[in-house]
Amino acid sequence: MRPPELIDTHCHLYLREAGSAAADDPELRAAWQRAQGCGVVQAVVPAIDVASSRAVVQLADPARGLFAAVGIHPNDTATVAAADHAAIAELARAPGVVAIGESGLDCYRDRAALPQQIDSLQRHAELALARELPLILHVRQAFAPTAEVLAPYAARGLRAVMHCFDGGPTDLEPWLAWGFFISFSGIVTYPKRDDLRAAARAVPADRIVVETDAPFLAPVPKRGRPNEPAYLVHTAQAVAAARGVPLAEFCAQTTANARRLFGLRAG
Repeated sequence: MRPPELIDTHCHLYLREAGSAAADDPELRAAWQRAQGCGVVQAVVPAIDVASSRAVVQLADPARGLFAAVGIHPNDTATVAAADHAAIAELARAPGVVAIGESGLDCYRDRAALPQQIDSLQRHAELALARELPLILHVRQAFAPTAEVLAPYAARGLRAVMHCFDGGPTDLEPWLAWGFFISFSGIVTYPKRDDLRAAARAVPADRIVVETDAPFLAPVPKRGRPNEPAYLVHTAQAVAAARGVPLAEFCAQTTANARRLFGLRAG
């Protein structure tokens, strides 16, 4: 019996403990083959800086189901220069690029000052609007300042996804009101995260997607290992159970949502 089709909306296939892997890295190819064997038919691979943006553009291969997002992670904005944003804007024109990001605000780590993060987020939001692409948002302990920054862009029609959503039901606004998508990662499988599972129940069916954020945040029962797209089904099972819907129905819905969000065609 074939597994239900899934789309991993956020996985860093190129990241390894020793650094970044090349597009032709054997382990990268093997990880993607394992994912396909587990029903993952497409994946969006987001960058975290200029170097990885170039790497994901090389990795993107729509025929194999791999797509890229280019951008600068908020934790990498401390030393960013105007030339870096210009490079991202140019890379956003490359074939296979379906989103801008990941970008956002992170008040959990102190690797970059908040004003620097805000400036970068504004530049990414402008680029997403200019290129008519969705913005992948990294928001950690920063719901309020992120909403304040993005309100003018949402009013202009910004499309976005809250990557690795990590809040409760009361944290879903204003994102849902703005039409943003909400993405759930392996965190939703962790025993103590009843608040996150409650949020997963509250998201409208046409606005929910799933991700691994590989190699981070491996879901139960793979927790403690490096995460990979092949483990996405465990997150899907947890969210489907929380929502009280059959797994096949949930997978079909999130796959359709991901394709609508990123403009992907069925393979």
